[in-house]
Amino acid sequence: MELKRDNWLVSYPDDGNAVCFEMEDASFWYQHRNNCILNAIQNFGFEKEFYDIGGGNGITASILQQNGYEVTLVEPYAQGISNARQRGINRTIQSTLEDFRPGNPVPGVGFFDVMEHIENDENFLMRINRVVKTGGRIILTVPAFQDLWSDNDVQLGHFRRYRLQELDRLLVKCGFTPLYSTYFFSLVWPPMWLLRVLPNRLGINRPNSPKKKKSEHMATTPRLSRILRSLLSWEVKMIRRKRRIPFGTSCMVIAQKN
Repeated sequence: MELKRDNWLVSYPDDGNAVCFEMEDASFWYQHRNNCILNAIQNFGFEKEFYDIGGGNGITASILQQNGYEVTLVEPYAQGISNARQRGINRTIQSTLEDFRPGNPVPGVGFFDVMEHIENDENFLMRINRVVKTGGRIILTVPAFQDLWSDNDVQLGHFRRYRLQELDRLLVKCGFTPLYSTYFFSLVWPPMWLLRVLPNRLGINRPNSPKKKKSEHMATTPRLSRILRSLLSWEVKMIRRKRRIPFGTSCMVIAQKN
């Protein structure tokens, strides 16, 4: 069943899940993000019961499930739910966050590159607060630095990019205590600025086609993908040691409900 988009508080391309499903398993970006997320969750005391809000095709829920977490994927798109089930995700709920009603407050929630698609991010975090139990933990990732804004963000349905300081302030305002925050994808900054931001400022816009996405994610060049993941592996070690990476194209924040 496809939910009516008129009632959603999210901006996301209609073909987003289908395009991503074709490249996620080979993408250096998704694989490195997964490694960073898994190590953060393992090292910050998350309980085994975990909800992946807006989890798309289940690319992150899959690695968490493989590592012993009882993951429930909450996703509004029927295509995302179907793809997640193909990946073997055991628990799925087709729902928007607005309509999500867990029987009891939940101990752990993640939303990975979701909040930038929400026009009212404060309202979104207040909704997250309502479903998390007192002392429960959340983990989120979002794109970093408005200086990296380009037409690519517009095409993906983003409303903004973030800095860690503003995320910490927003979380406090919404009833959470930040426990850890870091940037990551540090080595991606130069090519992103050269290939996206600079052309955009020169008035050169490239449609964000499936072919372009696969190329940028190195989904068709597995050897290069492995090399870049290897070059970024130091970030996983920094996160495992709970140390902050000073810059990058993405943010990660872990917080606890007051």
